Amino acid sequence: MIRAKKEDIPKLVALLTASFEDNKSANFAVKNKKSLPGLFEYSIAKGFLFGDVWMNDDRTVCAILLDPKKKKPGIQSVLLDLQLIFKVVGLSRIKKVLKKEDITEQTLPQNVDYIHLWFLGVMPKLQGNGIGTLFLQELIEYYKASKEAMCLETSTLVNIPFYEKQGFSRYATKYFGFEFFFYIKQF
Repeated sequence: MIRAKKEDIPKLVALLTASFEDNKSANFAVKNKKSLPGLFEYSIAKGFLFGDVWMNDDRTVCAILLDPKKKKPGIQSVLLDLQLIFKVVGLSRIKKVLKKEDITEQTLPQNVDYIHLWFLGVMPKLQGNGIGTLFLQELIEYYKASKEAMCLETSTLVNIPFYEKQGFSRYATKYFGFEFFFYIKQF
């Protein structure tokens, strides 16, 4: 597992775009499929600012994790948010997306020192071969030393057994025109 660098951004964007092409939650946030890479450019930038961006050694799996303790508003964050609104989400969808983000923030744990697994992407042609499992296990081991838990959300039903097999438990479900499941793994 290696910490991603700025020069990895094009590879990260391509990997995440391919992994989340049909994801309900990711597509909920964008005005159209052509905007999906912009969502991941934004998400990677937020990961560099407020958490960690990791890749496996082969650069075929990646993860963006956010640390709620590091989330502090600043000019760079505000500029990224504005860019997201105008380039990716669109003004006509902003109210809907902000409502989803607000509900998500309220649903994430309030009294637990956790790391938020925001995105985990595996190259589609390699999915189902165990590399995502090994990568997630490495992430869990890394964060066990400094956090009480790892949290995530998924709207992809086939991912649920994957996360539950790794010890994640569902603690909430929200509905945005699709079910959005919230999971936590206590360390």
